[in-house]
Amino acid sequence: MTVGSKLTKTKRNEWYLKQSSAVITVLVLVLLLSTVSCINQDAIQKSMKKKEEVALTKERKYPRLDEMTANMTLDDAERMNAYWNQHDHMGPELQEPNSVRRDPDHWWFDFQVIPKLFQFDQFPFLQENGTEFKILLTGNSYVKNHHKLIIQECKHRATSISIDEITGCEPLAAPHKKINDGKFDDRWAAACPAELAVFVDFVKTTQPDYAFVLTRWFAVGEPYDTNENDLEHDTIYIEMKSQLKQILPNIKRKLFILDSFPRTNVDEIENIAREMKEGKKTMEEINKSLYNPTSFERGRRRHAELVKKECGSKCELIDYVDAFWNKTMNAFQYFDNQGFSYFTNGGHLSAHGVEHVRPIYEKICSSL
Repeated sequence: MTVGSKLTKTKRNEWYLKQSSAVITVLVLVLLLSTVSCINQDAIQKSMKKKEEVALTKERKYPRLDEMTANMTLDDAERMNAYWNQHDHMGPELQEPNSVRRDPDHWWFDFQVIPKLFQFDQFPFLQENGTEFKILLTGNSYVKNHHKLIIQECKHRATSISIDEITGCEPLAAPHKKINDGKFDDRWAAACPAELAVFVDFVKTTQPDYAFVLTRWFAVGEPYDTNENDLEHDTIYIEMKSQLKQILPNIKRKLFILDSFPRTNVDEIENIAREMKEGKKTMEEINKSLYNPTSFERGRRRHAELVKKECGSKCELIDYVDAFWNKTMNAFQYFDNQGFSYFTNGGHLSAHGVEHVRPIYEKICSSL
């Protein structure tokens, strides 16, 4: 290498040393943003894609939580089912932002309705201006699964919406026997008896007008101590009565309770779209492979008795069996005709399932 080429190389290498700090900062930022853009290219394209909206009223619209569009294929169903299984009830599309944690010791959160001062015509989804009711959601992971939908449907009537979620536990009863929950670890169940008082405290400190108990049921479906006609001597039912007696006086208007419904054989969900593409099984056969009726009827029996004898008109059951019942198949349905699953392999509703039950909550919230 000649002396001249060495000097030229040195000058090239020292070019950046002659630049101001501002120029170097700009170059670094450009390189950083370019790198982030390349890494997140798929996510950015997905966020920029126009999403179909659910029309709540003429003025109130939201993008569909499941991001469904017309003319989607079985390949799309296979892809979306895999996505919903991966993210389960914590998918970003199911999370409502801007919550305020109320208590450092509990997962108690409040969602305040945005005041009119901060509302703008170009953002119609902010035009809620609820001034009527305090609403409370309590239960296990089904609260996280459902809360965004209920906030969307109810916040135009609400001054605040508060949530309390304790994974695996139920506000009305705690497990007393080993849980038959398929592949899931049930060690968390040992903590549930102590959480019963926490559920009660949350309702007492919130004093809502309306409350929702949203649970993926476990305890309320336990085997009877004797039989279904002797609930007055049934440990779980006695506990349900005790909890209701403490909770109900702190709810000013009405308590909505999600009733028990058939579980899913979760390992079969990932096969739905593939089996539809293969055409070797009918929809009825695929659906039957998903059906897991274990003990849900016991939960429905206890809920029905509780509402009838202890609660009356101040309680109302939310029934997903009716919502998902297919009269043609004469069965509880786990997926739609295009192969999109209503449930995840984590035992929750998929974003598609949440959209499927939207009319239930729209009706409830409009009639408050």
